[in-house]
Amino acid sequence: MVKHLKSVKTNWLSLAVILLLVFIPLYPKFPLINLPGTYVAIRIEDFLILSVVLLWLGLEIKRGLPVLRDRVSQLILLYLGIGGLSLLSALFITQNIVPHIALLHWLRRIEYMSLFFVAFASVKELRNVKSYGLALLITTVGVIIYGLGQKFFAWPVVSTMNEEFSKGLLLQLTEWARVNSTFAGHYDLAAYLVMILALTSGLMVGLKNKIGKVIIGLIGFFSLYLLVLTASRVSFVAYLITITLILLVLKKYRWLGPILALSLVLMFFSGDFAQRYAQTFNIDLSALSSRIKLFEKKEEVKVVQVPIKVEPEEVVVQKPSPLPLPSYSPFPKKEATAAAVVWKPTTEMAVKYSSGIRFHVEWPRSIRAFRKNPFLGTGYSSVTLATDNDYLRTLAETGLLGFISFWLIFLEIGRRVVLFVQKEKPGFAKAIVIALFGVAIGLFANAIFIDVFEASKVALIFWMLMGILVGLMKLEPAKIKL
Repeated sequence: MVKHLKSVKTNWLSLAVILLLVFIPLYPKFPLINLPGTYVAIRIEDFLILSVVLLWLGLEIKRGLPVLRDRVSQLILLYLGIGGLSLLSALFITQNIVPHIALLHWLRRIEYMSLFFVAFASVKELRNVKSYGLALLITTVGVIIYGLGQKFFAWPVVSTMNEEFSKGLLLQLTEWARVNSTFAGHYDLAAYLVMILALTSGLMVGLKNKIGKVIIGLIGFFSLYLLVLTASRVSFVAYLITITLILLVLKKYRWLGPILALSLVLMFFSGDFAQRYAQTFNIDLSALSSRIKLFEKKEEVKVVQVPIKVEPEEVVVQKPSPLPLPSYSPFPKKEATAAAVVWKPTTEMAVKYSSGIRFHVEWPRSIRAFRKNPFLGTGYSSVTLATDNDYLRTLAETGLLGFISFWLIFLEIGRRVVLFVQKEKPGFAKAIVIALFGVAIGLFANAIFIDVFEASKVALIFWMLMGILVGLMKLEPAKIKL
């Protein structure tokens, strides 16, 4: 890594991008300044990002604002501008938002997408891209280690799953909770791992060093294992779609079968994951589980006799939350009372709750909001913090104008990717371009059931990767060969 850092020592933006690629995924979401009316807080990374953006803006002004001459940059500015119009429309026409909350949502999107410009401007040669890949891989090792520590050694969790958790409490995973690692929730971690798995596939193809391939392969394997531990069904499907498309485009047909087989085996041997898919598709696993003991959790729970008599009706009242959330307990408890072990949240209930809230609450609410103002929507935050479908969310909050302008960004990037792949010979640059666009495909699949473009850690990394992608494709041919 020292060799790569020496090559970018005069490129301050490149060093800033490396810093962000390491800091954003690894630093937990501890709140710094709480904002009234919401449990979304200002954090240390916000000030770090502001400093980097100001650095980029100063350099950009000195160069005559070349960012304005790029079509992708123009489309991003168009989308953000329409978002501002939608905000004004919500304030003065539909009048169904809290002004400072809606403004915060708009500024958050500006913050996320501003890193596209920073990363885009930082790419001066292919060595910059290699440095970014190395930094992100090292960061992922840290994410993996911490996630395994949460699962097997009760390392603390910082979550923003609800208002109480978002205060920066140090929690621990309960028996039913899923791994978060350094992210705010298991869905965010899963989306990040889909991006990493897409990148590792490209690096495996593009690198010629055999030792490097082995190391990247190991990082990819443990990333996949951690993805399984999140038990995120939509992210796992997104990963399968992404890895399949990348390997097909790279013409690595022999890799496809073993990788898909390994992925399905890991999923199959994860009892929680397999049960969630079985509940989703109404598959009966009882016949299989009677032969292969995969889905029975061996629990060492000691039943303690309670001196006070507990009536049956009192047991029903003492139900814990049906959602798998982190526990407040500072230490994992091995003991439970007779009343506590009578009732437990099941995978079936969690799956039904997850699907039901989308189909019957969040998605219909977004459709109603879109109908109120089809062109500009009802403004940011008008459909609350969660919609669990980024397409419906974009339509509801910014209308058709915002929706179209958002997807024009990726249509332009996709057009450039196709042209680049057609003219570029096989090599590192071509493999990375395909892998980076695979990152976008993975997030598009995730966005069907998750507000992934609003998940701060994921969105910030994603827009930096898109900036790196566009910057790489704009390099002169001589610099790509370095």
